Amino acid sequence: MGGGLGGAFFGSVGIGRGHERGNFASGTDSTCSYSSASGSVTCGPTTRNGITVTRLLTFKTAAGATQASPDSTTDSERSRITVGGTSTSTRRDSITSTVQHNSDRTVTGLAVATTSKTVNGVSTGIENTSGVNREGVRFTSVRVSGDSVAGLVIPKSTSAAVSYPTAGTVRREMKVTMTLDGGTPTVSMRREVITYDGSATATVMITRDGTTKTCTLPLPRGRMVCPA
Repeated sequence: MGGGLGGAFFGSVGIGRGHERGNFASGTDSTCSYSSASGSVTCGPTTRNGITVTRLLTFKTAAGATQASPDSTTDSERSRITVGGTSTSTRRDSITSTVQHNSDRTVTGLAVATTSKTVNGVSTGIENTSGVNREGVRFTSVRVSGDSVAGLVIPKSTSAAVSYPTAGTVRREMKVTMTLDGGTPTVSMRREVITYDGSATATVMITRDGTTKTCTLPLPRGRMVCPA
């Protein structure tokens, strides 16, 4: 969230080994436990560098039965992830960041017999950072972000060839407020909307601080082209 999009959005990820054929599906690990009462699997919490991550997974068959782990009959997966905590850099500037991120994503069409997967999800987050920049000036920044994926359809590859989305939209928004010690806060905003229409070219609308441009993204593995 707030970083680059994964290769599955561009067709740069090939066929996977699992029954779901690779993309947009999670697995369980040794930290996970299944509750028959809730029908969900809780993984974690795990903490690293002051940041704690907890995953809540729900696996279901096409008939709606919940499962303790995914297998060849799993048709849908809901993944809810919570990330929170404070991390301090060990470098000289000792930058400290406090984060709180939440995401909720559902993937359907994972079963062997299906020909495509559909992804829907949302995520939100806030990050407060303070420290000293390269010029030796103390600063604080607040980054608020939100992403959404709506009706993203990805055909399943039946060979080693890659597969890219043929329908759906991805929306990503971010607002950053930066304040230097003794200065006035500056605000920067960016929004990206990627639309897939079934062709080999996705449309990307980028709005930065009120100015919008429309770009094109060749699929798969293309380099985005924007007007000068």
